[in-house]
Amino acid sequence: MESREQSAFGEEPEVDLREIAQVLREYKWVIASITAVAVIAGVMWTLGTTKIYEATCTIEYDPNPSKPLGGRVEDVADPIGNFWATREFFETQNLVIASRDVAGRVVQKLGLHEDPTYLAQDDDATGPTGDLEATTLALQSRLTVEPVPDTRLVMIHARDVKPERARLIADAVADAYVQRTIEDRLESTDRAKDWLESQLATLREELDEAELALHSFKKGHNVLSVSMEDRQNLVASDVQTTHNKLTETRNRRIELEARLKRLKASLGKRTTAVDPAVMAEHEELSALVTELRDNRKQHDSLAVKYGEEHPTMKSLAEEIGVLEAQLAQEKAAIIASAEHDLEQAKAVEGGLRSAAGEAHSAGLNLNLREIEYRRLNRNRDNKAKLYEIVLQRLTETDLTRMLKTTHVRVLDRALLPVNPVSPNLVKNIGASSLAGLLLGLAAAFFTSRLDRTVRSVESVEGLGVPVLGVIPHLGGTEARTKPEARAGPKQVSPARVLEELIVLEQPMSPAAETFRMVRTNLAFMSQEDPIRSFVVTSALPLEGKTTVVSNLAITLAQFGRSVLLVDSDLRRPRIHRIFEIGNEVGLTSLVEGHTTLNQAIHQTKIDGLSVLTAGPIPPNPSELLHSAAFERLREDLLNHFDWVLFDSPPLGAVTDAAILAPQLDGVLLVVRAGQTTVHSLLGARKQLNSVSGRLLGAVLNDIDVRIKGYRYGAGAYGYRSAHGYAPVTEGADAA
Repeated sequence: MESREQSAFGEEPEVDLREIAQVLREYKWVIASITAVAVIAGVMWTLGTTKIYEATCTIEYDPNPSKPLGGRVEDVADPIGNFWATREFFETQNLVIASRDVAGRVVQKLGLHEDPTYLAQDDDATGPTGDLEATTLALQSRLTVEPVPDTRLVMIHARDVKPERARLIADAVADAYVQRTIEDRLESTDRAKDWLESQLATLREELDEAELALHSFKKGHNVLSVSMEDRQNLVASDVQTTHNKLTETRNRRIELEARLKRLKASLGKRTTAVDPAVMAEHEELSALVTELRDNRKQHDSLAVKYGEEHPTMKSLAEEIGVLEAQLAQEKAAIIASAEHDLEQAKAVEGGLRSAAGEAHSAGLNLNLREIEYRRLNRNRDNKAKLYEIVLQRLTETDLTRMLKTTHVRVLDRALLPVNPVSPNLVKNIGASSLAGLLLGLAAAFFTSRLDRTVRSVESVEGLGVPVLGVIPHLGGTEARTKPEARAGPKQVSPARVLEELIVLEQPMSPAAETFRMVRTNLAFMSQEDPIRSFVVTSALPLEGKTTVVSNLAITLAQFGRSVLLVDSDLRRPRIHRIFEIGNEVGLTSLVEGHTTLNQAIHQTKIDGLSVLTAGPIPPNPSELLHSAAFERLREDLLNHFDWVLFDSPPLGAVTDAAILAPQLDGVLLVVRAGQTTVHSLLGARKQLNSVSGRLLGAVLNDIDVRIKGYRYGAGAYGYRSAHGYAPVTEGADAA
C-alpha cells in the first residue's frame, strides 16, 4: 500500500515485505479458496480423462555401417561426412522420423485410418473412417522423437489409449523409418547409376573422337612408323651433326686462307728467297730452288774464270733461265692450288650453312607439330582416364545397389506399457495446486492494487498527514448492524459501551495506552501556543471518530484537566447514548438561547469530564455553527474548561467540520485502516486547507495488529492479547 500511494506523489516505489505479508494474511482465504477449487478441478479432470499409454522403441545411428565390398568401394549414397555435417544429419533424421511421410507409412501398414477408435482415442468410438490425411496428422501429433544426449541413440515414443497399439505403432515407426532410409539410398543409387551411364556413353564418344584425331595427325605428318619422339631425336641429331661439320669446314677455310696468305707472302719474294716451311711442304719447289742456287753458284764461280761470253757461261745462264721459269711456274701452281683449296672450302662451308638452316627450320616445324601432337595425345589420355573412372564408378554403383544396408538399426523393440503416462494424478494435482496458488496470489495482489484505501502509518504520512496515534481493532463489524444499537438513546449494547469507553472500562489495555499516547502528543504539540480546543472528524462516515473523541476526552480528564466533550454532530448525534444521558437540551439549545450553560452541560461519572450533547436536531446545522451565537458560546466554554473537544460529522458528507475548523485550535482527523481511501483523505486535507483550518494530525484507527506491527515515536508498541479484552462492535450509525 505504501509503495502504491507514495508513487502517486512521484516517489520511487519500493518492495515492502510487510505489505506483501499483509496482503497474504488479508486475502489468505481467497488464495486458499482459489487453490482448493483449482485442485478439485484438476482431480476431477484427471479422473475423467482417458488414460494414455506410451511405448518406446530405441534406434541407433551408425555412421560406419558394414561394408562387405571393402573400403575401396565407395557408396554413392553415403550421407555421413565430417563432424558438423554428421550432427546436422542426425538432427535432420530426427525430424524425418516424426515426418508426415513416415507417419503415413505407419498408418497404411497398420490400417489406422480404418480404425474408428484411433482418431477419437476412445474404445467405444464410432464414426467415419478412411481419412488417411487426418489419421496421419493425428499419429504425427502423438509421436515424440527424443535423442539421448551425448549418444547416437534416439527414443521413439508413441502414445495411444490402447497399450498394445502403442507398442505396435512405436515399432512400426522405427521399421518405416529404416525402410525409408533404404529406399532413399536405393533411389539415390539409381539416380547416380543413370547419370553415370549417360556420362559413360558421352565419354566413349569423346574418347573415340580424340583417338581418331590423333591418328589423322600421325598419318598426315608421316609419324605412323616412327614415333614423334624418335623423329624429334633424329632431327636434333642431324642439326647437331651439320653444325659440327660446319664448324670443321669453317675452321678449314680459315686455315686455307692463312696458308694462301702465307704462300703469297713467301713465294712473292726473289726466286731463291722462299720460306723453308713452304719448301718443306713442296719437294719439287725445294728441288728447283736448290738446283737454281747451285747453278748460280757455279755461274758466279766460272764468271771470274771465263767471262760472260764463254759457252759454258752461256749454257749455265740458259739453264739458270730455264730453272727460274720452272720455279716461277711452280710458285704459280702452288698458289693456284691453295686458292683452289680455299674456294672448295668456302663452297663446302656454304653448303653446310644452308643445310644447317634447313635442319633448324625442320626442327622448328617439328616442335610445332610436337605441340599439336601432345595436345591431341593429352586429350586422348584425359578422355581415357575419365572413361576409366566413370566405368569403375558405374561398376561399384552396380555392386552397392545390390546391398540393402543403412546407417540406422533398431536397438530395442518397444515393450508393452503397463501404467498410463497420462493423466498423472500426482503431477496434475501439483500443477493445479501451483496454478491455483498463482491465480489466488494474482487475484489477491490485483485486488489489493485496486484497493485505494490507506492501511498503515506510512501510507497516511506519505500523503502529508502526520499520525499522532494508532488505534488497534476494537471489535468486529456484526454489531454495527444490530437493531438494538439504534433502538434509542438509553438502549446501548454492552459491546458498544466497551468499545467507545475502552479507556474507562479497560485502562490497562493496549488500546487505552494508545489513546493516552494521542493525548500526550496533543498536550505537548505546541508549548508556546497550547491547544485547548479541537474538532475530531473524518473523511468518510463509519471511521470511528466518535469512539476516538470519547476516549480522548476520558484520557484528557484523567490527565487532571477539566474537559468538555461537545457533540457538534447535529445530524446524527451519539454522545448522549455513549454516556447514557438525556438529549432534551444541548448545543442547539444554547446557541438558540433556549437554556443556560449550567442547564445544558452534564457531569459524567468521570472526574473532570463534562458532556454537552447535541440537543434537538435543527433544520440548519451549518448556519447554526457559523453564527455569532456559536462563536460567543465557544469563547464561554473555553473560559470554563481547560479542553473543549467537538465531535463533528465527516468532512466528505457535510461542511460542519469545515465550519468548525477555523474557529478552533485545530482538527484531529480519524482515518480508518482499510476503509478510508487515498482520494477521500486528500480531499479532506484539501478542504481543511481551503478554510485555513489547522490539521493537527490523524489517528489511524482499526488496525489489525495480527497482520502487521506498528512503531510510533520512540517506543515500539506490539498489540497482543496479554490484557485481552472481549471483542466490541460499533453500531451502524457510528461516525
